[in-house]
Amino acid sequence: MIPECPRSSETRSRSRCHGTEPIQTRSGLLSEIKTPIKTEPFNEHYSLIPGKELGRGKFAVVKKYVEKCTGKEYAAKFMRKRRKGQDCRLEIIHEIAVLELATTSPWVINLHEVYETASEMILVLEYAAGGEIFNQCVAERDEAFKEGDVKRLMRQILEGVAFLHKSNVVHLDLKPQNILLTSEDPLGDIKIVDFGLSRMVSSNHELREIMGTPEYVAPEILNYEPISTATDMWSIGVLAYVMLTGTSPFLGDDKQETFLNISQINISYTEEELEGLEQPAIDFMKSLLIKKPQDRATAEECLQHPWLQQLLEEKGEVNEGQETSPASAATNEDKEEGDDGQVTEELIVVAAYTLGQCRQSQSEKEGMNPDQKAISKRFKFEEPFSALQEVPGGFIY
Repeated sequence: MIPECPRSSETRSRSRCHGTEPIQTRSGLLSEIKTPIKTEPFNEHYSLIPGKELGRGKFAVVKKYVEKCTGKEYAAKFMRKRRKGQDCRLEIIHEIAVLELATTSPWVINLHEVYETASEMILVLEYAAGGEIFNQCVAERDEAFKEGDVKRLMRQILEGVAFLHKSNVVHLDLKPQNILLTSEDPLGDIKIVDFGLSRMVSSNHELREIMGTPEYVAPEILNYEPISTATDMWSIGVLAYVMLTGTSPFLGDDKQETFLNISQINISYTEEELEGLEQPAIDFMKSLLIKKPQDRATAEECLQHPWLQQLLEEKGEVNEGQETSPASAATNEDKEEGDDGQVTEELIVVAAYTLGQCRQSQSEKEGMNPDQKAISKRFKFEEPFSALQEVPGGFIY
């Protein structure tokens, strides 16, 4: 069910310093890059800046380095090529290719150089001094994002995602840990990072994979249905909820409950959860957190939503009489809830089939309240740097 990393030929040269990679046939992965892959010792050109690592995962670590010849700071992402006994070099090549494709977007992290050793590939990336927006999401409410901040940052996120979608790229792991800030004080601009799970989508070929971070995955991921640009838009809806409230909308006590909350669209729009939010902000989230992918607003439609148009009006950038997209303002409330919201036997079976870890015992099912709705889920994200994925194609926990 969960796809494996593709195996590459044992005869592939590790000393290739220019040109392009062979075409890779696996669906959704790019295989041609233009960035030279350098094989000389990395430490001859870069010096480690002592201090806390910028990020760490099972198969990657990000550290802060300074380039010796320029004195400029960079984030170096060390990625193991062999993971769980398989050669995942082509997965890394794909990530490089996506970064190259997004070079002209100001909202995607910039790739500076690439190095390769016998066991690792090193991506030298633009350094975002403000860190993850995760830090503000979990801060006390008086120190967290103000709604005006969220509007500005969300607009940048949407512009970056719209750029990717126009290029037929879906990120598939949009979450606070993968959105960085150029500065923390004053609040800077965003940079989208970590394209290890990203894929190319095509109208001519369906892409189905189980991947992502449980709290942010769309219903179609859980049901092993086709992935599309709308899959990212669901994650943006969750991201907006988190940034505005400090609460993870679908988070349950365990992964099974989280998946059931997502499958049933069990989400709270109560005054307690959304205290102080304007109605346009709530409508914005409702236009994205819809079960059917085709009914969700696109990135372009979101940019025309009244909630984000308010930001432009405040800056005097909207002409009088400018129309907004009616599709982006739709709430689709009738489509968000099931007929009775019950946890059904069928739903449990589907979740067990697609994820392998959602199976319930008979005693647990008998003890469930048939009228059970989502429990209020307070914010309790995982470790801030869990964004460094394990193996693309598997869930990140």
